[in-house]
Amino acid sequence: MSNYALGIDVGATKVAIATVGEDFIVRQKQEVLTHAGNGEILWNSIEEVVTRFIKIESGALQGIGVASAGPLDIPTGTLSPVNIPIWRDFPIISRLETLSGGTSVALHGDALALAHAEHRMGAGRDLQNMLGMVVSTGIGGGLILDGKVFLGETGNSCYIGHHSINFDGRQCACGRKGCVEAYSSGPQMVAIAHENGWDPNKKSFIDLADAARQGDLIALDAVSQGTRALSIGIVNFIGTLDINHVVIGGGVAQAGEIFWGPLQMHVQTESKAIGFLKNVQLRKAELQRDAGVLGAALAVLG
Repeated sequence: MSNYALGIDVGATKVAIATVGEDFIVRQKQEVLTHAGNGEILWNSIEEVVTRFIKIESGALQGIGVASAGPLDIPTGTLSPVNIPIWRDFPIISRLETLSGGTSVALHGDALALAHAEHRMGAGRDLQNMLGMVVSTGIGGGLILDGKVFLGETGNSCYIGHHSINFDGRQCACGRKGCVEAYSSGPQMVAIAHENGWDPNKKSFIDLADAARQGDLIALDAVSQGTRALSIGIVNFIGTLDINHVVIGGGVAQAGEIFWGPLQMHVQTESKAIGFLKNVQLRKAELQRDAGVLGAALAVLG
C-alpha cells in the first residue's frame, strides 16, 4: 500500500476520521458523534478509531491533518469550537502526536479545509479566487486568493459565521449579537421557526426543510430569514475582496432547492447594490461529506 495521511474533520454534530492515500482517495472512514458526555469521552472515541486505522494501514503515515470548527489556537495546538462546549482549550495536537508516536499534526479551520479540497479537486478547481463555506450546525468560511489558501495571521481567517449583520440582533453562542450564524445555521433556523409557533416536537433542519417543501408558511419564513442573513454575510465578504465565486457545502446546503432557491434570490438582490458584483456565482460543493477529511489531509499531503 502507498503512504497515507489521516484526515480528521471536527464538526458540531460529528467527528469524521479517514485515511487518505497520496492519490487523494479516501480509503477508510468512520464518524463518531460529537455530543458525548464530556470532552474526554469524545476524545476516547476518536482515539479508538485513529489507533485502529493506523494498525490496519500498511503504508507509512505521513502526518495527521485536523480540520475543526473554530476558533483555533494554532500556536498552542488547542481547540475551543463555539458549538462544541465540551472542548475548551482542548490540546488536540499534543494528544494526536502522542497517540501516533510523534507524527506531525497540522491544524486548520473546517471551512478552510473544505475550500482547499474543493479548489484542488471539486467545484472550485477552475478558480483562482473563491470563498468556500460550510453551512451546517455552524457557519464557517475559507478563502482561496490567487490560487492559494489564505490563513491570516492566526489561521482563523474568514470567520464569516461570526460577522455581525445586526448589532441589536439575535444572541449568538459566541457572545456577540446579530451574527450570521445566529440566523443561518440549521439549528437557528429551527429556533426561529419555533419562536413563531412552529411544531415544538420537530427539532431538526431536515424537519424544517421538509415542512417548507410542503408549503408550511412558518418553515418557509424561517428558511427565508436564514438565507437572507447568509446572503448579506456573503455579499459583505465578497464585496470587500472583489471576488465572484462562492462554493457552499455542509448539511444545510444539502437540502436542495428549498435552500438554494431563496439563497440565490437574496444574493442577487443584495449584490445589485454593489455595482461591481455583477457575476456572482454560487456553486454547490462537489465533495460532499468527504470535503473536510480531504481538506485536512491536503494540509499534510500538499
